[in-house]
Amino acid sequence: MNLKSYLTSMSQLQTLTLTVILSNVILATGLVFALINITGQRERVVLVPPSLDKKAEIAWESANKDYLKSFGLYVATMVGNIQPKSSSVVLDTASVFMDPEIYSEFRKQLIAIIEDPVFKASGSVISFMPQSVQFEPETSRVFVIGSIVTSTSGSTKYQKNVVYEVGLKIREGRPWVTHFTSYEGTAIRSVNWWAQKSSRDDSVIPDYALPEKWKKDEVKSAPEADFSAMHFPSTPAASDAEKGSAEVLPAASEETIN
Repeated sequence: MNLKSYLTSMSQLQTLTLTVILSNVILATGLVFALINITGQRERVVLVPPSLDKKAEIAWESANKDYLKSFGLYVATMVGNIQPKSSSVVLDTASVFMDPEIYSEFRKQLIAIIEDPVFKASGSVISFMPQSVQFEPETSRVFVIGSIVTSTSGSTKYQKNVVYEVGLKIREGRPWVTHFTSYEGTAIRSVNWWAQKSSRDDSVIPDYALPEKWKKDEVKSAPEADFSAMHFPSTPAASDAEKGSAEVLPAASEETIN
């Protein structure tokens, strides 16, 4: 009688022990997966810069359009207002977020503008007045359209429209400028602009202007940095279109390319 009761108790104890062990294994497995999941997640930072009335979000490898447009405007304004006395500060600041692949060319061309004999001899001051900011999601490029005003020591002022084109990527939670160029006018060189140009003259679309879905591994082009739009006119009569008093343009507006 006691033996039968003892055997029954032992059987129940073994069942209970197996149940506890199985439960612990399940809990341990779940904990491991939870830790892996938490470790793999990256924090998303939500910022509201003073110049924006919308939230600017940046994650480990991405950011929303408001953040990218704000950063692109910051880069364009910093470069567009460079002066001989501030050139070292601008170059040092740019080195922090400029992609190593384009920084050497970026630095070379920016120094060429500052060291331009005509520019230095005239005692000129460059100022950039942004008018609008556009963002192209397909290529993660920001287009800052505005006006460059060059004022000489003799109070003569030259003005021309210019577009600063800034390619941006987010890496490890930081923005990087992967492409920078400038050109005269107000027409942006979007994906559609390059597609139409290519269809007209069979020109090759540069890699930075290709949406990811269009890219092929074997088709690559070197990053471009171009500051030709910022060069100071060699003579006062260089361009009648560039002459005139500086006009105060409206504050920078923001839009996204549809």
